[in-house]
Amino acid sequence: MPEGLVTLLEANRPTVTTSTGTQFLCYLRGRVRRDAGRIMVGDRVEFEPTENNEAIITRILPRGRQLIRPPVANIRGIFACFSLTYPSGNLELLDKRLVLAALDGIEAEIVVTKVDLVNDTERLHQLLSLYRSIGYRTWSLSVVDETGIAEWLSTPRDGIWVLTGESGVGKSSLIRRTIPHAAIETADLSRIGRGQQTTRWVRLLPIHNFWLADTPGYTALEKEGADPRLIASAFWEWRNVRCRFPDCSHRTEPECQVVAGVSGGQFAQTRYDHYRLMLEQWAKRWN
Repeated sequence: MPEGLVTLLEANRPTVTTSTGTQFLCYLRGRVRRDAGRIMVGDRVEFEPTENNEAIITRILPRGRQLIRPPVANIRGIFACFSLTYPSGNLELLDKRLVLAALDGIEAEIVVTKVDLVNDTERLHQLLSLYRSIGYRTWSLSVVDETGIAEWLSTPRDGIWVLTGESGVGKSSLIRRTIPHAAIETADLSRIGRGQQTTRWVRLLPIHNFWLADTPGYTALEKEGADPRLIASAFWEWRNVRCRFPDCSHRTEPECQVVAGVSGGQFAQTRYDHYRLMLEQWAKRWN
């Protein structure tokens, strides 16, 4: 039975791409839809070709790591896109993406876009230095003057990588620059400085040895059932900290070394503030 990868899901019609690059517009058999539920971009499937490059999906193969929103299956990593200007990005949302990726065992790299528009180079340097010191691979890119593009593309990767970030951050422009044949649409920012949506569906695009998932500009990755007790483990800079209490939540406990580290400048205040916000938000969901 032929196998392929769901690379586009439009109006509930999956497009499946084989290892040779052949594409089939597919239907799902009723029992497959009933047994597997929602099919997702990134699913590996078995199918039966019919005619006119169409096919029927007969089986959805077991999934690996997946995201609920944006809906992508079998993910290897994410590119967390962030812009310092036009529009100005939200660091809290950036940290949420990184935390959710870490909780799911998904690799994450930070891509700062539109650096040709950045006048405050010191702020850019501080941002990159902070996340590099934590352990994240970070990139400073511009599609206008091609800053960092060649090095970003030439770095070895495999599997499915998701581009995620707010609308207007430059994801579609980045894809259009790196994959010209993808025919990505772009749109100017709205009058209030917010990005207009240009990506309508999740789709996978081949780039070197990996697949790049272009997704609508959701403000944050989402997953179901995030245990707030695990959030601290996703803040890697604290991994070797030993507090007085083994189950320290790093809030009000005495002799908390994380709180002391924040006060002493060892850890970033912004990261700690975002941790507290996430703890409060997810505690409400969990309960």
